[in-house]
Amino acid sequence: MGEQEIRQLLTKTISEEPNNYSKVIELSSLLAQFDKDNVRFSVDAGVIDRLGRELVGKKETAVSELVKNAYDADAKQVKLTFINSDNEGGTLEITDDGIGMSREELINGFMKISSTDKVHNPTSPTYKRNRAGRKGIGRFAVQRLGKKLTIISQSANSESAVKITIDWSRYKGDQDLLTINNHIEDLPKIQKPGTTLVIEGLRDKWTTASIERVYRYVSGLIQPFPLSKERIQDEEKRNTSTSDPGFKANLFKIEQDNIIPIADEQSMIYDYAIAEFEGYVDNEGYSFLSIKSKRLGIDDLVELGASKDKPNSAYAHLKKVNFKAYYFLYTTEYIPSQQRARLIELAQHSGGIRLYRNGFRVSPYGEFGDDWLELDESVKKRTFLPQHSNSNFFGFVEVHDPDGNQFQETSSREGLLDTNSFSELLNFAYRGLTTGIVRIASARDIKVTTNQKDWERKYEKPVKKLKELKDELEKESEAKTIDSYSTKSKDEITHELIDRTDKIKRTVEAIDQVIIEQELEDSLQFKETAILRVLASLGLSIGIFTHEIRHYLATIHASTKLLSKKFPDDEAYQEKIQRLYDNVKILRTYTSYFDKAISENITRELIPQEIPVLVHRFFKVISLDTGINKTEILPLEVQGSDLYTIPMHSSEWATILYNLYTNSLKAIKRAETKKGKIMIRVGRQDEKIYLEFHDNGDGISSENHHKIFDAFFTTSTAAAHFADEQDDVLGTGLGLKIVKDILDAYNGDIYVSDPDEGFSTCIRIEIPEATDNDLEDI
Repeated sequence: MGEQEIRQLLTKTISEEPNNYSKVIELSSLLAQFDKDNVRFSVDAGVIDRLGRELVGKKETAVSELVKNAYDADAKQVKLTFINSDNEGGTLEITDDGIGMSREELINGFMKISSTDKVHNPTSPTYKRNRAGRKGIGRFAVQRLGKKLTIISQSANSESAVKITIDWSRYKGDQDLLTINNHIEDLPKIQKPGTTLVIEGLRDKWTTASIERVYRYVSGLIQPFPLSKERIQDEEKRNTSTSDPGFKANLFKIEQDNIIPIADEQSMIYDYAIAEFEGYVDNEGYSFLSIKSKRLGIDDLVELGASKDKPNSAYAHLKKVNFKAYYFLYTTEYIPSQQRARLIELAQHSGGIRLYRNGFRVSPYGEFGDDWLELDESVKKRTFLPQHSNSNFFGFVEVHDPDGNQFQETSSREGLLDTNSFSELLNFAYRGLTTGIVRIASARDIKVTTNQKDWERKYEKPVKKLKELKDELEKESEAKTIDSYSTKSKDEITHELIDRTDKIKRTVEAIDQVIIEQELEDSLQFKETAILRVLASLGLSIGIFTHEIRHYLATIHASTKLLSKKFPDDEAYQEKIQRLYDNVKILRTYTSYFDKAISENITRELIPQEIPVLVHRFFKVISLDTGINKTEILPLEVQGSDLYTIPMHSSEWATILYNLYTNSLKAIKRAETKKGKIMIRVGRQDEKIYLEFHDNGDGISSENHHKIFDAFFTTSTAAAHFADEQDDVLGTGLGLKIVKDILDAYNGDIYVSDPDEGFSTCIRIEIPEATDNDLEDI
């Protein structure tokens, strides 16, 4: 259309269809093209799709960004529900109780690309939280996740809720972004402030493992201590309160109308505690402590008293106080290795005991660096040997003092005055926690104090103690005669003997089972030590072998060339010579690669490793035998540049890549696939370098996603009875365990991720990215 025609059509539209804003914008945009003196930027609608894919590569990152947005909106809780998400096309609902958005805030915030709100307001309006979400990522995260988005939000001051629906399929290339409209409407205000996102047509499937990863990604935002009891507060007090009540995330799946909890603070944090302590002081000042540990079979109620020597005494000033604390020991004995690093990091910045007064948080007690109960100081003094620093606890102390007679705030409102009640509170909380840790240590046969007498003599291996206990019970059972019941009736004797005998039998059976399990564990540990010794020896032997054989390969290569000159017209002979020549070439390549890897390891020098280079080098060697294995190695996908890890040994990456490669070959062989495929992708995300290893083998069942990284767990069949030692080693299930140990040493991670279409398995590795200082030396 010409300029005059567009002007006439625009005039007609404004006159006859004044509310057809989309058409007005479209015609105005076309008319602007005839401006000879000025030019303007235009935005292609396809940029939304490109930014969604490029800015938010991983689906877990996309969801975690939306959780961070709820945190930034001062939400106390966010609920994520994955509906029919085992396959693509499901639905995700995200609901929070934050401050919500008015119509204007939604239009000028979410609907405005690259808004400056987080630049001008780096902290949240109510609780003054430091903004966690990346600037402008939220809208692209929802586009990355699904095909359609519905937002329903309302703020405290708005008279109605607002709803907007976005169909991402309309944002295609070769179309001006301004010409695409999205329906917005006002709804009756039916709930408290907050926002709900409904993402339909999910582009990925969501397994339990991937949903749990979302929780781990946002665990840094979650304040994992048990919240104080919620007290009834009038609206005025609630509105004037600016004390951050904490942030919780609960993740669920709905399958066939069944709601299944996947991840929350209980399953992802508290369930890993070795014990739970609850203490209280009643209205008369008497104090008690409950110690519970399912792992150790403890369920005790202890009367504390006002002092250690007087357990029946009452506090003179302290009344109506209770505390609750979860006690953690960060060892692989109680916490799986894949969860341990996450919980330790969480404890370092959020561990400790908070203080609540009349339902409100009292600062600075329990904040990072605050040691109001002197737990860290006690560890330094070695008052008690069992672990009991602030990072070993997640918990709270709550006092009820509505009149402010017992616990009075300082003039600066930062803390409480050092009154008699406060001094007794310190005594009660510290003694309650340390009494609990001592009870747990005793159950674990751990030395409690440095001057504990006869501890060495009392300490024995669990198996030996159990055997002795079993022998004592059996002797007691045999020694019991009817004479010991001479004063009882026959019925009483019979009943008691039956009960006692049954109890002893059950105890003996249980002890027998414990003995079997302990001996099995000892056997596994012995085998692991033996296997590691064999592997170390094997590594040394390989190093010697590859070094020595290189001296002979040149001669073999020359002899092969000499043999090729004989019988030049004999095709069958020349074909065999060529095959021999190719095999020698493969052998030379392999020995050169492993000899270089071993030599680099001997130097023990740690340098940043450029992952694409390492992968190219490895697969240049491996590609020589892909024909034999009938497996295609697809071209390496590199997303980004300068993909350097923190300083590592290049030989460690040789171990990692070789393990992943051989595991893929075995999986492809088990699947009996006509043509195997392996695809590797490397890139950068969230200041980490990642490597994804895809194959089209027989896959890994969801229940084995964590188990494959445990020692001795293997999906391979057992080696033959007469298999040599090397075959036995290669089938022990130590490969991925060794890989995980390497990555753990560098604060890296390895896990089973969702494979691309056409593949059945994806193993993803994440390792911290090299810093500028790391790169200065290379």
